[in-house]
Amino acid sequence: MNTTLTAPQRVLDESTSQDTLTTTLQLNAPRTALLDRIALRIALKLLLWSTRPPDHAHAVDRALRNRELRREREQRELRWELQRHFTSI
Repeated sequence: MNTTLTAPQRVLDESTSQDTLTTTLQLNAPRTALLDRIALRIALKLLLWSTRPPDHAHAVDRALRNRELRREREQRELRWELQRHFTSI
């Protein structure tokens, strides 16, 4: 793996102060506009919201209700069968 840097590097010497470098960097990288920052923040919130884990509470409630309804139906059918069987004798 080649780890050598091929681009020319900035050499710090005594004549270059930290303030000069900071000013140069600030001039080279302008601040992002307020509207762009707001749009990016909204986009990030929407992205995080859209990838949230699903809420399984409704599915669990529906499954429990279906099981209860099925049990009630089976009990009604059993009572009906027993009643039909004993009334026909």
